[in-house]
Amino acid sequence: MKRILLSISLVCAVSACLFATGSKEVSPKENFTAKVVLPSGGPAIALSKLVYEKTQFENSVTEYEVVAGPDVLQARILSGEADIAIVATNFASVVYAKNKSVTLIAPVVWGNLYCITSENISSIAELKGKTVYSFGRGVTPDLTVREILSKNGLNPDKDVTFQYLSSAADIPPAFLSGKAGIAIAAEPSLSAILAKKPDTKILIDIQNEWKEKLGGLSYPQASLIVKTEFLKNHGEYVKAFIEAAKNSVDWVNANNAAAAEYASNITVLPPVPVITKAIPRLNIYFVDAKKAVTAIEKYLSVLAASDPKFIGGNLPDEGFYYQAK
Repeated sequence: MKRILLSISLVCAVSACLFATGSKEVSPKENFTAKVVLPSGGPAIALSKLVYEKTQFENSVTEYEVVAGPDVLQARILSGEADIAIVATNFASVVYAKNKSVTLIAPVVWGNLYCITSENISSIAELKGKTVYSFGRGVTPDLTVREILSKNGLNPDKDVTFQYLSSAADIPPAFLSGKAGIAIAAEPSLSAILAKKPDTKILIDIQNEWKEKLGGLSYPQASLIVKTEFLKNHGEYVKAFIEAAKNSVDWVNANNAAAAEYASNITVLPPVPVITKAIPRLNIYFVDAKKAVTAIEKYLSVLAASDPKFIGGNLPDEGFYYQAK
């Protein structure tokens, strides 16, 4: 009887450890390891359910890593260390143009940029002659904003004066201090600003303007990709991961507060209440690659109009897009 009780106690103890970590049981037939790398922010929030619960798949071990800043993320991709990742959609195009080593599975973040103001203006036309504080000079956020201004009849080089700060993180202190009366803010920075200055006016939802002026869901800012070699060798794993990723995105959108809690435990973010408010404006949607081709090509074309190097020279061919077999 003592042996039976001891066995039961050991089983309970092991089970408690598993549930405490949020891990799911891994098949004993482990024969490969998959490395998933996500940047902090919207992409990490999108798959926060998988990362926090350390979701595993049959016959494999999945390792998750959340990184800060684009340099580390890009290094993981270029070195081949990452098997699956979420990256800027145009960066995926650049890598594909080099050696076709990645396949795009789905855009998952459809823009997070907003023009905010504390001034007494209420239309895009009233930005003429104004100074707008922004970030990312000459790269994708800047090019996206400039495209929207152009589509609304403003010349971004002549009608608006851009004052560029070093990063998106510099926008909140500049705006809250009164230094910037008009600014481009990215979520979750926008929600952090609204928490401290509730009377802040959202003058332009860049995503809605994109939909109105260029069509589609919005612009596919960040996408889930897989290393092409990994896809060839582990197609069934990729299918299972895709389904889990879709479920995570759906769960995040349906459970903002819980998702914010999960995300705050896997990366450094603003406080949970701020992230909870930010999630709806992060525009996290999982759209299969084949259904998103038109939106992706339109976005890449806008970037390429500034400089083809932003997309690797030319629009990617159909081999770039994942298609389940």
